[in-house]
Amino acid sequence: MTGSGRNRLPDGWTCHSFDELGSTMDAARDMAESGAPDRTVVRAGRQTGGRGRQGRPWTSESGNLYLTAILREMRPLSDCAQLSFAAALAIGDTVDHPGTRFKWPNDVLIDGKKIAGILLEGGGSPATDGWVLIGIGLNVAHHPEETIFPATDLTAEGRAQPLDALFRRVLEGIDHWRAIWHKDGASALQNAWMDRAHGLGQTIRARTGKSEMTGRFDGLDGDGALLIRGDDGITHRITAADVFF
Repeated sequence: MTGSGRNRLPDGWTCHSFDELGSTMDAARDMAESGAPDRTVVRAGRQTGGRGRQGRPWTSESGNLYLTAILREMRPLSDCAQLSFAAALAIGDTVDHPGTRFKWPNDVLIDGKKIAGILLEGGGSPATDGWVLIGIGLNVAHHPEETIFPATDLTAEGRAQPLDALFRRVLEGIDHWRAIWHKDGASALQNAWMDRAHGLGQTIRARTGKSEMTGRFDGLDGDGALLIRGDDGITHRITAADVFF
């Protein structure tokens, strides 16, 4: 453990920072289950067991930003899925690039290339000790090659910033968009996300574990599910899938 990082944090946050860690998500889950308070964040300089959606390995060498925030929410975990949009918006504000777009369900892109990924997990009882983990990996100094989706990093895009400054801005963004969610509801997050949605109105392929569907990306429903209008004119609701353009 390298220190609390309190001097670099927005008010109300507590950080557990490590030079190297297996996974910030795993460490944060242990802390959440042990009673860590709202707005606790785990940060690692390098991860040896980082992962993305569906357990895919996430390349986590030094130089990029890896963190997991613990948030306490006394509401159903299904509602808390909206925090994925809050995290994407926070990253978009942090990156501050005109080509930033959001790819459903959990990626942030610059000019069509992945710059960051988000992973959400939840647990506990919403009535007493519910928790949500927001895992974020932001490519700053380097990015993986030969991946399913093209990737990039802030240095390659001419937007390199000190890691500590990026870290603070991400947390400030989470605070900002979470407060909007609390005040104005899910639609406020979704509308802001849709303003920078990648591929809206385009033909996309949504690949689930069992099937694949092609159609026009028509937006999101009130729960944040993907809406695809098929060739048959029927709008289909997708809750989990890999999306290709």
